Amino acid sequence: MAKVLCVLYDDPVNGMPKQYARDDVPEITHYHDGQTAPTPKAIDFTPGELLGSVSGELGLRKYLESQGHTLVVTSDKDGPNSTFERELADAEVVIS
Repeated sequence: MAKVLCVLYDDPVNGMPKQYARDDVPEITHYHDGQTAPTPKAIDFTPGELLGSVSGELGLRKYLESQGHTLVVTSDKDGPNSTFERELADAEVVIS
């Protein structure tokens, strides 16, 4: 199975926001040109939740691990001894 390496932002210094800029996230059913939007069967996160930092893991861990893949998430990317450099050698997918 694949090893996926994600290099993401650190979590917010003061913790995750207690409230977000929007109370709700609009539902997009189609694009301006008429093409339909993706329609996932389920999601395992709350819409509006911060997923682009280390603890959010882009919302990928549960899905990838259920498929037998390995997910490594880090914000440590600088220097030859960084987590990114150590994990890069055998990663099949890199998301940065």
